[in-house]
Amino acid sequence: MSVLMDVSPVLSEVDELVDELVASRSLAARAFAAEMFFFSRVADLIQRREAERAARLGNGSVMSASQLAMRELFAEIAAGLHLSEWQVARKVSQAAMLTGVFYETLCDASCGEFSGEHAVLIAEAGMEISDDGVRARFEAVARDMAREMTPAQLKAALSGLVVRLDPEGTATRVREAVARRKVSVRELEPGLTRVTADVPTVQGMGAVARLRKAATALFEMNATEKKESEAAAAHADADADADADADADADAAAGTGPDAGIDAAGAPDAGTDDAGIDAAAGTDGAAEPVFDERTVTQIMADMFCDLLLAAPFTGHGATDEARDGLSAIHADVQVTVPAPVITGTQVGGAVVDGVGPIDDDTARRLAGGAVMWTRVFTDPATGIPVCVDRYRPSKKQKRFLQVRDQQCRFPGCRRPARRCDIDHTIPHAAGGPTCLCNLEHFCQRHHTVKHETAWEVEQLAGGVLIFTAPTGRTHVSRPPGTVRFDPVALIDPDPHTRHAIAAQYARDPAPF
Repeated sequence: MSVLMDVSPVLSEVDELVDELVASRSLAARAFAAEMFFFSRVADLIQRREAERAARLGNGSVMSASQLAMRELFAEIAAGLHLSEWQVARKVSQAAMLTGVFYETLCDASCGEFSGEHAVLIAEAGMEISDDGVRARFEAVARDMAREMTPAQLKAALSGLVVRLDPEGTATRVREAVARRKVSVRELEPGLTRVTADVPTVQGMGAVARLRKAATALFEMNATEKKESEAAAAHADADADADADADADADAAAGTGPDAGIDAAGAPDAGTDDAGIDAAAGTDGAAEPVFDERTVTQIMADMFCDLLLAAPFTGHGATDEARDGLSAIHADVQVTVPAPVITGTQVGGAVVDGVGPIDDDTARRLAGGAVMWTRVFTDPATGIPVCVDRYRPSKKQKRFLQVRDQQCRFPGCRRPARRCDIDHTIPHAAGGPTCLCNLEHFCQRHHTVKHETAWEVEQLAGGVLIFTAPTGRTHVSRPPGTVRFDPVALIDPDPHTRHAIAAQYARDPAPF
């Protein structure tokens, strides 16, 4: 139960509801841990069943017994749980990792510290590390991170942590992953097909960013064209109405008797009637304007097909230079390349911010073609950006904050910082300074939440934000660019008081 900031029946009920949801989530995590312990017995049962079948077959193939035993047991478990055999196999694999290698992580989940999904993410990321000592260090930090992050945030953070702790292994895995690039196609429904491309990270992010940029520009141009056309049509209608009123007034002024409108020969005034007929025909016969009503996502899909079907193939050949499609990327993709990687004195460490690692050769080719450089000085022990500069004059604070925050800082949100607003923690109108210690990124949605609701935000050293919910609960948001290598003492989650957390951070200064 939290300490309510405001006496409100609704917030009091919300507070109780959140407590109940947290308790139910904790029970689910404990159930997951119990399930993992049960699944960990499957491997031993398969081996024993193999021995039974081998003994029964006498001189029969042990390999055949092994395969049949596994299929036999997987089918039994799958039928009992109403799962596919593939799902059973995956759970057996997860159980082996968590009970055999990442036991402390599983214990944390069993205590309700975080969800089973968090635990699986830690195990799957950590198994990429072959060195036992490095893996243990990874697990200690990852467990601490999992207590404060959503699964999606944790997955991205773990990728960066593996890069930092195991750069050479990461470089090898990146090369192996790139070798598995492919394109596949699957029919979704009549008239709609999904094309899936597994491509190198930089090219993939660059291609999507280029498509989105071009589609957005065309969408905005279409909207402007439609707006201008509708305004012109409305203006033309207004002019036509004004002309008709003027003609009517003139006719009324000229007509003086019942024979008005009959010319000297006694015939109707054909000129006036014909003019009216022509005008009517011109209005009714004009073609209705046709506008491009496609959405941005539809335009992206159409441009994607246009480029594949009509554009020449330039990224092929026998050499890296001939296959290099990086020169075609003119999109907003932020790549961090450590200086030693450029000079060749360090292996691994280059990443597409917010996505994952890339190989050193790609990083060096991108560095060679960069039109702009941002120099980022970091604390060598923590990885925290402490200063950002650029060789050309720029808005240094914005660049620093993009590097530090990378995304919306509201708990659980991952909208990229480049699509967010920069907010003053303490509003400028209330005397808040425009300095790095008082600035952070919020997406438009959470920017509004921060200023228009009872949520409160406090910024501590190192860009750490303490969010206080309307019910009084507190949530910690650390800069995604911050990588902590040493486990820290857990923050007592029960009082939920901002002052208790702030006091602990004061005792344990950045980078925590």
